[in-house]
Amino acid sequence: MKILEKTLFAGFGGQGILAIGKIFADACAERDLNVSWLPSYGPEMRGGTCMCMVAVSDERVLSPYFVRPGSAVIMNQASLEKYLPVLDTAKALVINTSLAHLTPEMEEKLKNVQIIRADATNIALELNAVKCANMVMLGAYARHSSALTLEQLKDSVTRKFASKPQMAEINQKALDQGYAII
Repeated sequence: MKILEKTLFAGFGGQGILAIGKIFADACAERDLNVSWLPSYGPEMRGGTCMCMVAVSDERVLSPYFVRPGSAVIMNQASLEKYLPVLDTAKALVINTSLAHLTPEMEEKLKNVQIIRADATNIALELNAVKCANMVMLGAYARHSSALTLEQLKDSVTRKFASKPQMAEINQKALDQGYAII
């Protein structure tokens, strides 16, 4: 079995982009997979461009950096526009349709990419936890990931928030909502 996922997580500072990338990476590492997590954010921090790259394999990960992601989780319009040039060869794109919209030109460029539309911000608002929009996106991505199951991801979230059971519970609900997106 050869798992190799190169996933780009992108949005703006404050959306929890680095957090979901790290949660995904940690959950994969807990499965004894080889993982690299490479965060990057602009000097603005909150509100500025933010992204991370996660590479997962059952073999050695030779570089944490990649030019063309195999998958992407995009939380906002600015990130969609910024990374669009490298997304046309991806297998899957999870897009937060609450804050990012594909134009007909973008749809054409991404015609060979499986696009998963998640109204993540609005789903998180319905859960009364707008900060969990990132977890909705991670749940939607988990459905299409070959590295983890939803239960493995939820177990990792439980461990991460062991000292805050209410946080674990709402994040797991957000994961479930995202996973349910078809």
